Amino acid sequence: MLRKKIIFLLSVLCLSFIFASQAYCAYEVTIKADSLTYQQDDEVITASGNIELEWTGKIIKADNIEMRIKDQHLTAEGNVEITEEKNLLVSDKVQYDMAKEQGDLENTFGTSSSIFFKAEKMVKVSSDTYEIENVKLSNCDLDNPHHYAFAKKGVFVADKRITIYKATYYVGKVPVFYFPKYTRNLAGSDSKFSYEIEPGYTNDGGLSAKAKLKYKFTDKLNSALLLDYLGTKGEGIGLETNYYDKDNLKATLYAYGTQDREEDSQRWMIKPSYWQKINDLWTIQSHAEFVSDSYFNNRYSLDDWDRVLNKRRSYASITRQGRKSNLRVLSELYQIYNPITDKIQNGSYLILPQVYYSLYPTKTLGAYSSFTFNFENKTNYEMEYSSATYDYRRISAYADYNITKDYRISKKMTVKPTLGVNGTFYDSINPEDDDKNFTTRYYGSLNTRYRPTWWMDWNLSYNAKVRSDINRLNIDTDSFDKGVEQNAILFNNYIYTNSNLTVRNTTGYDFRDLEGLGYIDWYPFITELTYVPSSKITLYLKQTQDLHPFKFNSLQFDSMFGRLERFYFKLSAFYYQLRPEEVDLVSGIGFWLNSKWRLDYLIRITSHYTENKWSKRDQELKVYRDLHCFNLGASFRLREEYFEFYLKFEMKSNVPTLTKKDGTKEIDEEFYPWR
Repeated sequence: MLRKKIIFLLSVLCLSFIFASQAYCAYEVTIKADSLTYQQDDEVITASGNIELEWTGKIIKADNIEMRIKDQHLTAEGNVEITEEKNLLVSDKVQYDMAKEQGDLENTFGTSSSIFFKAEKMVKVSSDTYEIENVKLSNCDLDNPHHYAFAKKGVFVADKRITIYKATYYVGKVPVFYFPKYTRNLAGSDSKFSYEIEPGYTNDGGLSAKAKLKYKFTDKLNSALLLDYLGTKGEGIGLETNYYDKDNLKATLYAYGTQDREEDSQRWMIKPSYWQKINDLWTIQSHAEFVSDSYFNNRYSLDDWDRVLNKRRSYASITRQGRKSNLRVLSELYQIYNPITDKIQNGSYLILPQVYYSLYPTKTLGAYSSFTFNFENKTNYEMEYSSATYDYRRISAYADYNITKDYRISKKMTVKPTLGVNGTFYDSINPEDDDKNFTTRYYGSLNTRYRPTWWMDWNLSYNAKVRSDINRLNIDTDSFDKGVEQNAILFNNYIYTNSNLTVRNTTGYDFRDLEGLGYIDWYPFITELTYVPSSKITLYLKQTQDLHPFKFNSLQFDSMFGRLERFYFKLSAFYYQLRPEEVDLVSGIGFWLNSKWRLDYLIRITSHYTENKWSKRDQELKVYRDLHCFNLGASFRLREEYFEFYLKFEMKSNVPTLTKKDGTKEIDEEFYPWR
């Protein structure tokens, strides 16, 4: 054994010296093998058994290798593996001209950046470029891939890209698409092309099918084409385009349209969103919602279902955020639609523009002062006044200045007084007159924080605010509240026995005397309890108790067990005394049946427990199956009287997949308001 090792080492040193000493050879070659011979007359090296050859950053493994030093020609046969940085080529036989860096590879399997391909022949035409013939390209690593693109000709550039020409895309043995030219980028990990197919059934359209064809143009720009068959309701077509440069620019455009056969009308939606950082100070942001009718979402886009109010919001803003101040200019259109007439109703408005400016708190002589200013030019739609409705434009402006300072009385007590003044300019609320009004408010507070023990804090705060008469500086003593808008004491109690349990109590008392105006002197007593014994368990309880008169007001309970991406169970309940015979419940569960199957179920329901019945059912069941290089899912939704069932078949973007384990995309949760 010792003799073999010595001969092996001497052979390595000898070959390194031979290649380094050749006038026409500017590189060093190192060979390790079970058997190694050198024919000096012919200048031929022959190696066999567990061969590992290294030169110019490449590692070649094979059963047999022959090197002709004078011709600088290499032949490798039997389980040939060529490794270079992130690329691996496995071939039956390799013929290689080491001087010209050209050669042929037969029956080759290759992988680079999670891209897999098989080629009957590869011809190396330069240091990093190969011409390939009869090639299968896929992100599936199986010997018989689930899906692949096949072409007779192509080019492979190591660590950069692989391009095939006149390619046919197959799922199994079925041809699906044709590409005149198809390129996969090897520098990143994303697939350029992917798709989703969702056959299903809805109770108002019957059998239906949805398809999404996705293409990634660059690492930042991608798009998707939506092609839907909606059963008896017709066909739908849509487009998604997204640009995502996390710290500089984010933009998305969603558009969808259909010719609704049942209603004989064109229905459509367009939702663009945009955010851009101009420089370190300035950013711009906008979002718009254009729809043919207010209930478009509830019919065609259930992921964005309007549960309570049918509303739309569009806005555009520019913001300057400096070290000492913040400026924002905003325009906004907010529309609330009447569920019966499908027209906008009271509460809708247009702001054009709003200007908001604030100075961050600055310290002077130990006290902190701050200033804010707000201007609005607002048009209120369908505004109700004196039994009539108006579209009424109203201008208002607001400015506020306050100063505050902390005084530490002892180790356990801190006192913080605050004084402030604000002024409000506004048009009359009566649309029939042109009165301009200015009101001044003076306010102050005295907050005392006391820590009786290390696990408890008390905050006792007295707050007062008075209002001037309109267009005057004196107090409005003739009004119903005597010009006193606030005269109250507030109490907060915080208990945090450890990092797992926190308790908060709040209440207060209003000293004003406003009997007969729905006035309540005692604020409700609110208790909030949060218990987090571990990272897998969270419990939250909130109870509201009216003190005068003394009666139970509401109870909220939320719980979460486990982790969303693995196993979880959540249960929430809400009770409100104005609906004394009803309890709103939300419950969900999700878990992996094994490494391939996942189940998620969510239900929102109202219990009429005195009548032993349920209403407002809103349920969703999702089943997910990992199919190696595909995602297969099934979803069932029941929302009031509407239900739908869809199967979802999606090609993974790559292997390893960029999707999270439940099949969703992480980026989907960050910027896309319409999702």
